[in-house]
Amino acid sequence: MTTDPAADTADQDTEARLAIWNAICVAADDVRRRFRVKSIRELDGREIRPASSVPAVATWQLIEALSLLGVIVLCDDASSGIVNVFGKMGPIEIHEGGVSRYVWAQQTLKGERSELSGRPDIIITTSSELPHPGNAARIIEAKCVKQLGTPTIRGEFGKAYDLRVATYFIWSFYSPTQRAIEGAKGLGIDLQALGFDTQRRHDLVTSPDALISHVAHSQDQARRSQRFAVGLEDAGQEARRKLLGPAQ
Repeated sequence: MTTDPAADTADQDTEARLAIWNAICVAADDVRRRFRVKSIRELDGREIRPASSVPAVATWQLIEALSLLGVIVLCDDASSGIVNVFGKMGPIEIHEGGVSRYVWAQQTLKGERSELSGRPDIIITTSSELPHPGNAARIIEAKCVKQLGTPTIRGEFGKAYDLRVATYFIWSFYSPTQRAIEGAKGLGIDLQALGFDTQRRHDLVTSPDALISHVAHSQDQARRSQRFAVGLEDAGQEARRKLLGPAQ
């Protein structure tokens, strides 16, 4: 999440906010229909239904809620009682390729090395225990700052390293610079624009299915690539080569 003052303009983009909320409503209906999920609720505890009003939450929270449902819509199976898409939640048990995973939101956990506390927006774990570096597999974050600079990206890398995840995915409401995207990629982080400030805006605004597909498939592609884990492995091998010196 972000509390940067520059996020205010994202909160004022009523058309984009309505588009995200409409996609949430459609995705929630799809999840209830296809999976063993009894109830999907919004901020005040009401069931999410089509044509309901956009709740009074920050835009990053809407993105987080859609990201959460985007994880579920592409899974093989899911089961949960009540799913609250805003605030602390979990676990939701899902199955991906025959493997059980557990979805959480706004859970606090400590890093493996630093023991510093953090609260990622969404965590997918390998077990039903509360999230910790030993079971955290993927993290999804939502940001609405206009410029994601080097300090922010390096800070997210430190968080990902400390939590020992395989995939670290960041949604940005505003399109990051190509330099930021490539820099994040070099650190093993998947940085993706939501697309409302691009030529895709019309499709995303007019078609909830297009927005759901964009979110769900982008996240799933990152899950499959495990970019962060691969990057750490490559970095470790390079460090060992340096320590051993040139081959004789």
